[in-house]
Amino acid sequence: MFITGVRHLKIWVTDLGRSRAFYEKVFRLEHSISFADDDGVVRGMSFRIPGVAFELAIRENPELAKAMHDADPFALATTREGLEQWVEHLDRLDIWHPPIVRASRGWACGFRDPDGIQIRLYAYDEEVAGETGDHVVSGGAPKKWMGS
Repeated sequence: MFITGVRHLKIWVTDLGRSRAFYEKVFRLEHSISFADDDGVVRGMSFRIPGVAFELAIRENPELAKAMHDADPFALATTREGLEQWVEHLDRLDIWHPPIVRASRGWACGFRDPDGIQIRLYAYDEEVAGETGDHVVSGGAPKKWMGS
């Protein structure tokens, strides 16, 4: 058995319409498919991310979304230059974000979705990773750098 990649990433949200607008705006998503529940109400959608080989899905479930508030369930890979472009993009959209920081294996920045889920952007840097041994993170829990 082996893994060939990531098929999709699913995010639980409290309001499907609000989150769809946010994620389409931030990631320039292309709608792929909508999923209706047994009652015929659409509570899930999947989107293609241009230039990336996996999809982002959102699923309306207020209870699960509230439980995910302040979670950071994933990090999206980019480059150091890409982080600078993300900061400019988020600024244009008036989305709050902290400054780019040095992380355990590179550079990171992030922001929150409408439900408070942290979306991290991570640029691997060989030099930084080499200083930490690439696979060892010291100091226990990561620093809380996303703000409230």
